[in-house]
Amino acid sequence: MSKHTILILGKGYVGTQLNEYLQSSKDINIFHRSRAELDYQHRGTLQAFININNITHIVNCSGFTGRPNVDECELKKWECWNLNTVVPYNVNVVCERTGVEYIHISSGCIFSGYDKAWEETDPPNFGVDSECSFYSRSKHAYEEISKKCCIVRVRMPFCGDFTGRSYLTKIKNYNDLVDYKNSKTYIPDLCRFVKTVIMSDYTAAEVGIINVVNPEPLHTKDVAEIMSRNGMRNPLWNWVPIEDLKITAPRSNCTLSINKLENMFPDFKIQSESSAMEQAFINYSK
Repeated sequence: MSKHTILILGKGYVGTQLNEYLQSSKDINIFHRSRAELDYQHRGTLQAFININNITHIVNCSGFTGRPNVDECELKKWECWNLNTVVPYNVNVVCERTGVEYIHISSGCIFSGYDKAWEETDPPNFGVDSECSFYSRSKHAYEEISKKCCIVRVRMPFCGDFTGRSYLTKIKNYNDLVDYKNSKTYIPDLCRFVKTVIMSDYTAAEVGIINVVNPEPLHTKDVAEIMSRNGMRNPLWNWVPIEDLKITAPRSNCTLSINKLENMFPDFKIQSESSAMEQAFINYSK
């Protein structure tokens, strides 16, 4: 089997976890670059790097989510639009030009509501044509102009690293919580999936848009119970209606379907959300 040479873009939460996971793969060579190390928003610079290093796949984990949350996107709209829409499109164009397989890590926060578990074929109802956060608008906008790539939609990513931007870290640090049921993505499962796509017979374009979330989504109160059971309860937790939160941007609350994932990759087993959270705490204790 020939080796693949992967370029991971972005050294944030997901990019760092993916790089660490793929390092153990003997059949994959890895380059991991931040924007400071490689100006990948500049098409010529990226194309030269691809040609020199014989890159076969790019996994784009970069983007702008805002700190401490998406409310910052309302204040820094240019940066949000540039990093979530323009830069991914420039990478997409270069990949198409050079024949590189492009996997873009995106967001499922372009849906809201519980009419159904949203599927990849459903038109987003929390994006460019609706009242939504600017973050969601920028994510949906890239999907509208993307071509011949794989877009992996994740939601509320978490893992056993409680020093980073894990969903569980955020829940632990928030005093006021709202109780909604939401799909979430266990980062080790996401990393396994990215490798599965790379090693599969599918092209990135054939995979297309795909939801990668853990099945059987939990309510926030279920998550808090698991955290309390594992010694990570915040004694200041207070359950409030969302109207009481001091937030600027509307929030997406929804669940995503993984029917496409299960049908397209029947051998890829993904654990339930509760099992994944218990596993996160096992990893944390180690």
